Amino acid sequence: MGDQETNKGHSVNYFGDYRDFWWNKAFLDLTAKRLELQKYTSMLDVGCGQGHWTRILAPYLNKNSEITAVDSDPRWYSENPELENYFRNVGMPFSLKKADAQDLPFQDNSFDFVTCQTVLIHVSDPQKALEEMKRVLKPGGTLLCVEPNNIVQSLTKTSLTKNDSIEETLDHIKYRLIIEKGKRNLGQGDNSIGDLLPGMFAMEDFKSIEVRLSDKAIAMYPPYDNEEQMATIEQWMKGSSWTSGNRKDIDYFSAAGEKYMPFYFEYQGKYARRDEHVMGALQREQYHAGGGSMMYLVSGIK
Repeated sequence: MGDQETNKGHSVNYFGDYRDFWWNKAFLDLTAKRLELQKYTSMLDVGCGQGHWTRILAPYLNKNSEITAVDSDPRWYSENPELENYFRNVGMPFSLKKADAQDLPFQDNSFDFVTCQTVLIHVSDPQKALEEMKRVLKPGGTLLCVEPNNIVQSLTKTSLTKNDSIEETLDHIKYRLIIEKGKRNLGQGDNSIGDLLPGMFAMEDFKSIEVRLSDKAIAMYPPYDNEEQMATIEQWMKGSSWTSGNRKDIDYFSAAGEKYMPFYFEYQGKYARRDEHVMGALQREQYHAGGGSMMYLVSGIK
């Protein structure tokens, strides 16, 4: 992979417009109402990337709100004209800054509302990041973190896997579990940290902790002609969201431990053409799946 590709941010590498279809508006409307977001006048989005989550949540806040977004990737904090133009056009004060989620450059009690989306899965010390987000949150303010359980995808059935043997299914689960272990060992986060979020909030003494699951599913069925299906297929063609731009599966296996390497090569030999089979089935209009995922929304009040 060339330098131009590896220097791209995570959002653009693996999601692009795909993230525009992550949420059902009715679900967001209800969540914003339950969290009373309209009363807040300042928001911090930690790890904003291209700004999908920032743009989604801002309209639910008080119309006089000030929006701050931070990211550690120079592609996003150095310039993000699309995001900046959006807030200029809607007339909301907006600032974009460089920041590490585990060391936020803001004073204590700075924001009414702090949030992040699929950020804690990438940080080496997510509890420290939560501690920092709480620190910059005003008393009485709300923290909302959105993080997945990604391993569950290895258990969801499709038209291609419905007849897989128990051994094949266990192979796929084992493969992803080893990658998750290697990623944690490298200090690059936990791909399924969503399961642990409520307990992590409790450790930071948040009050009124609430846990929800997104109701979004992107079902795939022929002729794959709606926008979210087409964006999903484009995402699949770009590559796996399990790995970072400069790491490959073999790197994570190596970090997990030498004892897992034989299984890596065995798996590659058995399932080397798995992606080709998916793409072939799509071309023949024979692929279908419910497209469900497991995305937690955990909130708490300081």
